[in-house]
Amino acid sequence: MNQISQTSARLKLSLLVALCALPSCLEGFAIIWGERHGLTGKALRDGLDFWAGGFLALNHQLPILFDHTAYQSFLQGIYGKLPYHLWSYPPTYLLLATAFGWLAPWHAVLAFDAFSLLALALALRLAQKSWWFTAAVLLAPASLESVLEHQNAALLTALIGGGLLLSARRPRLGGILIGLATIKPQLGLVLPLHLLRRAPAAFAYAALAATLLAAASLQALGPAAWNGFLHFTSPAMTNVLLTGHPRAFSNGLISVFALARPLGLHPALLIQAAATLAAIAAGAQTRSVPALLILSALASPYLHDYDLLAISLAVALIVESRLRTGFAPLEPVLLFLAWFGPGLLPWAPRYAHAVPLILVLLLASAWRRGGVPACDSSQAPPVSPASPAGQLPTPVPPGSTAPG
Repeated sequence: MNQISQTSARLKLSLLVALCALPSCLEGFAIIWGERHGLTGKALRDGLDFWAGGFLALNHQLPILFDHTAYQSFLQGIYGKLPYHLWSYPPTYLLLATAFGWLAPWHAVLAFDAFSLLALALALRLAQKSWWFTAAVLLAPASLESVLEHQNAALLTALIGGGLLLSARRPRLGGILIGLATIKPQLGLVLPLHLLRRAPAAFAYAALAATLLAAASLQALGPAAWNGFLHFTSPAMTNVLLTGHPRAFSNGLISVFALARPLGLHPALLIQAAATLAAIAAGAQTRSVPALLILSALASPYLHDYDLLAISLAVALIVESRLRTGFAPLEPVLLFLAWFGPGLLPWAPRYAHAVPLILVLLLASAWRRGGVPACDSSQAPPVSPASPAGQLPTPVPPGSTAPG
């Protein structure tokens, strides 16, 4: 692509990124209005749980965190009547929350948002992605939704996406990042077998990082945090899938399980189990970073709109590749829907049922022959420092039809 065409493509993509951000910006204005009209507790959204977890842990009040009645009373004592809240994370994530729990609620969540976005930008830059690429991912609708919810998608995308992009050239750092992603383990079901087969060194460092993180949480928070997770948090989150209650949690799910749930509980569990096992098996075979990110989403039964930031990264990687190799018919439409979808979900919840189907089509796009990034440290040949990260050339025998 010549310089003029490249500039034109960047301008068009920049305008598209800005257009896709508009629904999330409108949602942001609504949140600001709520905060200014005395609805601070509701405006904090999921960030309230992040702050409360860190605050209670720092003040040695973990029993409140693992007693839903006491926890609701604690939050409502500060902000009045609120939607249902539940601490839904392992102690490793609670350890992270303690780093911000000493701040006031708004200061804590905004500092965490800034930290997460900075981590994502740093991971992409370490992977030698351009500032254009990095800015587009940071402004993706899924990224904005994560910030508006004060969720952890940017941090998880930095750890998982950055780890996969770095695992070929820098397996130690890539493995450590992936190991730290165990703060939200349901998003990494595909990764252990993939790393074990494709990047053994990264697998070893991921296992070490995950073990040390768990040990640090045990040392800092004590066994009560793990007991609470095993006997309260984990059963409560399982109950969300099995019973659909509380609705505030189950209604936001966009996973394969959520799509199949109208068929009944047992069929939905079987369909999700089949999807998870198929994703794990496919992940062990593929070298494509976009495909791995998509497979990770399909494998998780517990998936929300903000978790699709990893899919936005996959879309950006595919677009980056297709600008060199060319788009298939209707492929740009599919990529647009996958990118824009997370910003549309709060306004059109019915779109949620289409998410797994779009992910499957996007997976086929990621596997389409030509220009798919590789993350196979055992086979990737040396490249010059000028080569973009995540695009290591993989020799393909003439006539081969193996997926990227």
